[in-house]
Amino acid sequence: MRLLTPPLAVAVALTGLLAATNTTAAAADRGTRPSYRLDCDGNGPGSTCTVVATGKPRPHRVEEFVTTVRSGDQVWARDTLYSREGQVRSRPFVLPDKDVTVDVSVTSLPEKHVGSPLRLMAWNLFVGGTFDRKETTGENLTQMIDYMNEVNPDILFVVEGYGSGQKILEGLNAGRAEGDRFTGVQLTTPEDYSHNGDNLWLYTKLKVEKVYPRYADADIDSFNIGGARLGLPNGKHVHAFSLWTWHDGWAYGDTHDAAVQNTHGLPRTKTDGQILEGDNLRRVAMGKAILEKAIPSFIGDDDAPVLMGGDLNAQSHLDWSEQFANAPGHGGVVLPWPYTKLYTDAGFMDTFRYANADAGMYPGRTWSPFHGMGAIPGRIDYVFARGKDVRVLGSRADVRRLPRHQQTPLDPQYPFYSDHGSVITDVLIRGKGTGPDREPVTEEPGKGRHIWPTEPVGRRIPPAELKATASTFKPGIGDPRNAVDGKLTTDFHSDYPVVPPQPHTITVDLGRVRELSAVRFQPKLRTNMNGTILKGMVQVSDDGTTFRDVTAVEWPRMTAPNDVSLQGVSARYIRLRSDYGIGGASALAEIIPYEKA
Repeated sequence: MRLLTPPLAVAVALTGLLAATNTTAAAADRGTRPSYRLDCDGNGPGSTCTVVATGKPRPHRVEEFVTTVRSGDQVWARDTLYSREGQVRSRPFVLPDKDVTVDVSVTSLPEKHVGSPLRLMAWNLFVGGTFDRKETTGENLTQMIDYMNEVNPDILFVVEGYGSGQKILEGLNAGRAEGDRFTGVQLTTPEDYSHNGDNLWLYTKLKVEKVYPRYADADIDSFNIGGARLGLPNGKHVHAFSLWTWHDGWAYGDTHDAAVQNTHGLPRTKTDGQILEGDNLRRVAMGKAILEKAIPSFIGDDDAPVLMGGDLNAQSHLDWSEQFANAPGHGGVVLPWPYTKLYTDAGFMDTFRYANADAGMYPGRTWSPFHGMGAIPGRIDYVFARGKDVRVLGSRADVRRLPRHQQTPLDPQYPFYSDHGSVITDVLIRGKGTGPDREPVTEEPGKGRHIWPTEPVGRRIPPAELKATASTFKPGIGDPRNAVDGKLTTDFHSDYPVVPPQPHTITVDLGRVRELSAVRFQPKLRTNMNGTILKGMVQVSDDGTTFRDVTAVEWPRMTAPNDVSLQGVSARYIRLRSDYGIGGASALAEIIPYEKA
């Protein structure tokens, strides 16, 4: 490592990386000059690192550190951190295979003039927590409210309240002290209910100073946006809006298909241009109405912070840039989505991507813990923030029930409380106030990164040498032969619409007893993941009659292949017993056995 010390800067070269690193003091306080070090688990590309920054602590002062890791215009990591002790540690980031620059700045603030912390939460509740009215016991809504209380947001942006709004308010306030209670504001007005009901709600612990009147034009109405002016404890205020935009031109599905087709060398069903046109069916016009008409009509020239959250039904241009073309699940696809770029151009920060800059390290899926996560990072729910005094402290996306709820009967069918994940962001509004009062939320690094595993070891047994039978199948389109035909575009599927009770079995005849190394079970590569097998047992047999268990399996709701080691196993038949699949069905694109080479 080589150190150079020009004025207010430190330059560093890392072996094999050429990482130039600048450290500067903020103009607000040139007397505070930070230093830093990198803690890495290796010394080259792919190493996981954190930035440890140190300033000069002083009595009755708080230091605001901002660390940024970049390659030119490409940002890989970004943190805003506060300390009274003068030292902070960033979130983990992965060193890319290119030159990087690390910038560290620090501003020293009076301890009572740091700012007001706010926890923001955006969530589409899937028809008021009822899973489109299919969950009729009410237990999911009860657990949903329990989870909301666990998150404990200061502002909660809700989509699809749909008849549960008042119950949620009562549940949020049950047992709360007077100064910690929520106000609930129904934003969607009766004239905009259509057939669905009260879509948008806003819940907040802040003082509701004004609820904005209904806005409506040719493109949007109160079903799409509504909000309120909220008072901060220091006498200032923020503007808060819940929003929802249309799903026509299904961005997730088209992107999923393109990434799968690129990854597996299949013909593309849509060009990039055709996919991007999905934004122009309705969403771009709605976004322009929201950003250029509705919000200005509400707030005028007021430059107070604007906070928004909701379900955009849109992929992010930040996620699908050239920078992340080869990130897990992206399949080389680059899509400059026009709709979400409108928000960037209007000065809004996508707070999840701001806090978690590396879309490969932090995909931030919100679609869909119920229907299945598919093959790509489907991030369609957002928390946006705009304002010179806004600092993003951390953000995460939740897609799993709380541990105490995972032990209940709802969990196997409904692994989260909605078909959408929630987005939770901690921000600080600079000004009077003592600063962050709880640990900021963080996204788990690496979650969902390895979407396409490498092929198992051994010789792939050719499809021509395989036969398959099943205990149930849909004649024609779901024949078990489809699971051994070598084609990823055909599927085995259990019979429907009347699905026999599980377990189901599908058995592959290898033609003779073989010394095996592994077997790959490839789920359907479709956005419709009904039948994707989640739990089961892999079994083998020499005679096709007496089977012995090899290993129990439990697989994620994704289209990535699931590999099972069969090292040391000799058999003629491989059978998968499907104990539980999405929708109570069983489906596979391919079963690919490997024998010892």
